[in-house]
Amino acid sequence: MALLRRGKHGYYHAYYWTVVMRGDGVLSSVRRTVNLHTANRTEAEALERDLMTKARAARDHQRALAHAARLEVEAGIRTPETTPQAPALQHRRRRLKVADALATALRYREIGRSTQTLWRSFARRCGVEYVDELTRELIFDYLNNSITDTTGRTYNNARSAIHVVLSCVLADAGLAASPVDTIPTRRVHSNSQRPFSEDEFLRMVEAAPEPWRSAIVIAWHTGLREKDVFTLRWSDIKGDVIQVMPAKTSRFGRGVRIPVHPSLADYLAEIPRVGERVLGAWSYFPHSGTFHAPFTALLADLGIADNDDGSVCFNSLRNSFITRCDAAGVPRHALRGIVGHTSDAMTDLYSHDITSARAIQAIPSPPLRPKTVDSPK
Repeated sequence: MALLRRGKHGYYHAYYWTVVMRGDGVLSSVRRTVNLHTANRTEAEALERDLMTKARAARDHQRALAHAARLEVEAGIRTPETTPQAPALQHRRRRLKVADALATALRYREIGRSTQTLWRSFARRCGVEYVDELTRELIFDYLNNSITDTTGRTYNNARSAIHVVLSCVLADAGLAASPVDTIPTRRVHSNSQRPFSEDEFLRMVEAAPEPWRSAIVIAWHTGLREKDVFTLRWSDIKGDVIQVMPAKTSRFGRGVRIPVHPSLADYLAEIPRVGERVLGAWSYFPHSGTFHAPFTALLADLGIADNDDGSVCFNSLRNSFITRCDAAGVPRHALRGIVGHTSDAMTDLYSHDITSARAIQAIPSPPLRPKTVDSPK
């Protein structure tokens, strides 16, 4: 039996198998779906238990009728012609293909893009055709042999993606429980990132092609993540404050308000306004597999590499921003509102320095001017 939430009201539905006797005396298993008309999990589980008791009684009753029919034939009360087949249980289960599982799961709930990507990768490489062929051992071997990260995050994310999809299709696949339930998560080992120094920042700005040059400048002054920088709109800039809903916290409805540094304001004033996006003067495709190649090549060309303080990537600009805010003495409660964190502990993971006494818009920053736009849309 399985419980799933469906419909616009989010009511729980119970999926279960019962037994019916056909006219020829043969028992067949049939899947039933019952709307429990409640969105409360505790109440739904209580109703499910009651439904299970009734379903078990109904199955026993049908088996008793079938047994009685067989005894009547043996006693000569009923002729074999009226019962052409001996009562026997027949399972007529519709099997769900692994390739169809994601589409089926999406009928029941929304699933994030990254979760869908991880599931598709698993579906292509799992080596079986039907969901009911997926075993704990098979999934565990896939996670151990296909996930190569050392931090444990990718392993846990892949495990979670497989579990999310399977949990939605249990009834459709005829499974009693998800085989992922008994696979433990891995302990996550932190692979910290380090901030860029001001010298590294200036070298990147000097050498980076557009739109990466402008993206670096925006991230340095705002602490926005890469995706939020490349989707930033002119309408998000209201006076001297950027008000935006970061992609990572949008599901929680947690937006941020970032004061615009004077140096950034001067820089933005020089960027041509083409379309709604701040970086709309340049063509770019953030979902392309090669999108990050220019930034990776930039770091390699400039000799900016990982060291004992941590690794470097575009998100290191966020570390740089938080570190500079700490050095400027920006209060922690204000900084959390700027970067979208809910606790000081999370902010501490990004901060590498705590000193005193200035505000964010007074942080020293070199004057910058955008390069000439070579390829406008």
